[in-house]
Amino acid sequence: MAKGRKTRRTRRERGQRSPVSLVDGLLHLQESDERPWKFLLPVLVLAFAVRAAIALCGDFVLHPDEVMQYLEPAHRLVFGSGVTYWEFFYGARAWLVPGLVAGMLKVFDFVLLGEPVWYVGGVKLMFCAVSLLIPVGMYFFAREHFGEPSARVALLAGAFWYELAGFAHKPMTEFVAAALLMVLLVLCVRSSVDRVGAVWLVALIAVLAAAVRLQYAPIALLLLGVFFFRTEKKVHLAVAAGVFLLAMGLFDAMTWDGGLFHSYITNIRFNLIVDQGRAGESPGYQFLWWLLLASVGLGALCVVIALRDLRRYGFLLAMVALVVLIHSVQAHKEYRFVFVVVPLWLVMGADVVARFVVRGNARVWGVVGVLFAAVSIGGVLNALPSQDQVYRGFSKETGKVGFVRGQDPVFAAYRYLARAPGVLGVWQVDRPYYNLPGYYYLHREIPFYDAFSGRVINKDMETIRASVSHIVSGNPNLTIPGYSVEKRFGDVQIWRRDENDAPIRQWEGYNPIIIGGLDQIMTRINPNAPEPPPNSGIRFAAESR
Repeated sequence: MAKGRKTRRTRRERGQRSPVSLVDGLLHLQESDERPWKFLLPVLVLAFAVRAAIALCGDFVLHPDEVMQYLEPAHRLVFGSGVTYWEFFYGARAWLVPGLVAGMLKVFDFVLLGEPVWYVGGVKLMFCAVSLLIPVGMYFFAREHFGEPSARVALLAGAFWYELAGFAHKPMTEFVAAALLMVLLVLCVRSSVDRVGAVWLVALIAVLAAAVRLQYAPIALLLLGVFFFRTEKKVHLAVAAGVFLLAMGLFDAMTWDGGLFHSYITNIRFNLIVDQGRAGESPGYQFLWWLLLASVGLGALCVVIALRDLRRYGFLLAMVALVVLIHSVQAHKEYRFVFVVVPLWLVMGADVVARFVVRGNARVWGVVGVLFAAVSIGGVLNALPSQDQVYRGFSKETGKVGFVRGQDPVFAAYRYLARAPGVLGVWQVDRPYYNLPGYYYLHREIPFYDAFSGRVINKDMETIRASVSHIVSGNPNLTIPGYSVEKRFGDVQIWRRDENDAPIRQWEGYNPIIIGGLDQIMTRINPNAPEPPPNSGIRFAAESR
């Protein structure tokens, strides 16, 4: 460590402006032999407890993608039943995050706990553990970049800010990639930049973060560039990055039986076509407005203060600007896309607060602490002004966010159906599959119809009774001859067939396929793309026709 830094000081003393000195000019590397804060581990334990409490108190959806694209494919891979959405029919999504979930499900099944009552919470806790990389990264980056006092404030902010805690259990690529980027940020400013192990680790995390969330690739590349100029093992870094990049491409090719980076290429081509039709969907400043609302102005205040000292905060500000600009040029916008901005502005705010305290303004601690707690508690209770506008976005698929209250009761309904006796077939009459908990929560190899596939059985009452034992709807005025209300969960009611001894018409396979009319776009991308099956791929078994 000392040798490398002495080399850089010597170059500066000689007046040389090497790439190393230019990069180090963006950083504020702190030389300290002080051990990490003794309360680091206790704070992380409390942070995990807060995340676990929010995760286990119920179910809510930031966006249906968390079920559609991650949980449901994983369930189908491990247990056989699951809705197949267009991305997984055409191979337009990588299996990295669903594969991670599938691995956890396999473990639960291996230890005879392969039921939703166990694995739903277990998978949530796994992602809560992964999310702790964010406050850990915030602490060690601030420690290297600003000093120990700022690092401690950053740790507390990362541990208990309501968004970082509330979304910690979500299997979304934005959140997983943000955790990886915070680790990468730390590695890029550490002193051990010339160790072979560190070089390969940096390359792995950079490539993995970009592979998990392709839109974060420019940030990963920026951090990789910082490390490149700071290390003397540039060849090692280039080789390592190339090896891991090729490995990701091969993994994607094997999982989809296609070419290198099959899912990424397919997804990019699809979005280039779709984005043309979304022009004008939201203004260019939309992310700035959402970030302002979500933080009740605290994020904007931290950025404004940081702008007054570009020498100190320029590196972090550049990262924030890059994330926002990259996502602002696309027509379709959702707040979760720029999630990595949250820990970045919190780190800047932590340093601002720490500097005030060092200057003798100790009362700042009390004011900031009360304000921080009030906003975070208000956020978890969904009580912040206009907070619902942040998560609503402009998509009909946007979920119902309720951290600890106001949650979507449909999840509780499907938790019940997973363990209730006599559930032979389910029809959700008023929702599409993409707004349902799916087989991941239902966890039964039984016919499962949504509002659209239900047309297959919605012929007459005799056909309906021969097809499903239970009907679910959020319409309290609905009456169904031959069915009686068995259970209510808020507005959601579950009807059970009065005479439930008769068998149900079975399917050949429990994998309904949802294309949503996107087959025409996919044909433009690939003329040889497979044609979607009729009736959502639902085919009745021969003995039940």
